[in-house]
Amino acid sequence: MAKINPEEITVTDFAVREHRSLWGDAWRRLISSNTARLGMFIVVLFVSSSTLSHYFWKYEPKKDLDYSLKLKAPNLIITEEIPSTHLFGTDKLGRDIFRRVVHGGWNSLRVGIVAVSISLFFGGAVGLMSGFYETVTMTMVERLILFGTTGFLLGFLSAWIANQYFQLVLYTGLGLAAGYYQDLFKGKFLRMVTFSILGAFFSAVPGLLISPTVALICGLWGLFTGVLLSRPLDGKFFSNVMMRLMDIVLSFPGYLLAIAIVAFLGPGLGKGMIAIGVVGIPVYARLTRSVVLAIIHKEYILAAQSVGESHGRIIFRHVTPNILSPIIVQTTMGLASAILSAAALGFLGLGAIPPEPEWGAMLGESYRYLTSGAWWAVLFPGLAIMLSVLGFNLLGDGLRDALDPKLRT
Repeated sequence: MAKINPEEITVTDFAVREHRSLWGDAWRRLISSNTARLGMFIVVLFVSSSTLSHYFWKYEPKKDLDYSLKLKAPNLIITEEIPSTHLFGTDKLGRDIFRRVVHGGWNSLRVGIVAVSISLFFGGAVGLMSGFYETVTMTMVERLILFGTTGFLLGFLSAWIANQYFQLVLYTGLGLAAGYYQDLFKGKFLRMVTFSILGAFFSAVPGLLISPTVALICGLWGLFTGVLLSRPLDGKFFSNVMMRLMDIVLSFPGYLLAIAIVAFLGPGLGKGMIAIGVVGIPVYARLTRSVVLAIIHKEYILAAQSVGESHGRIIFRHVTPNILSPIIVQTTMGLASAILSAAALGFLGLGAIPPEPEWGAMLGESYRYLTSGAWWAVLFPGLAIMLSVLGFNLLGDGLRDALDPKLRT
């Protein structure tokens, strides 16, 4: 038998790929993209300048005016006529536009961040629950929550008509009873009759304390509520109702709906945040639902269900981490849209209340002076809006490419 010398054994080198996580690969692709780096630089520049100026460069807009410097062109040299430097010139009240643009970024960016947070939280929650329970059977506790919430929401109309808000408790109890005893009745007709009578009774009797007319109206609404609660409500019902509500919101033009909400609530930055946030909810709801439906039948989800993990654990441990990529991209893009919407509301006088600096409001105050040659009063706030939106869009494009698993090598 031939002997093998150790020196004759050749060692073959194998190229072993370094283990890298999805987020590590995404970061490497992001910083390797010139477009993403440019967008990141613009975003960091605006965010840092706005934040630092807000905390370390105090500004009192109510005291900032000097009529002797009205609509002065940009200058870097002190003269007898202009005893101070103004990099971006001055506006109609003699205020330094550079300072107002920098401080206005705090308000404009803050509106975008808060509005997108509202849209992301509520829209993401609606889309996550709709997509998950559309294909997963609800437990008894989840079904009780659905029935109780449905009864509570339906009770608002009757409680408002009768001005008796204790009816909300009655409607909630009716919903919980309908959910708990759903399987008690053998026939659908018997269940419908029972709960329709209970709904009419719980509404009409308290309404009699007001007037017979109120009792009749509330009784008819309670009858309808009982019929609805007698139906076998499930995850598909919840998903269909939520998505139809999102379709209704999407049927309105975004800017017009935001203007209507602000007109109802009143002008101000806080009201503008709420309006822009509400308008953006359907976008995140539909996106989240679509990506949940795309992964809900994956092997790791089915494995988690097979070992008996709770629905809450599956949602937050397995579903949520695997749908973050498209939502992060949409959030970045949504910040750009929110900044544009905030500027539009400010331009129309429905955003920041003067003299608070805000880019859209600055445009609304200064565009009429273009005919007199004061181009700087419009140019620099407009550039701030354009560059900030461009930065978030470029960053969003870079994130979309970086988080695409098909590009992982």
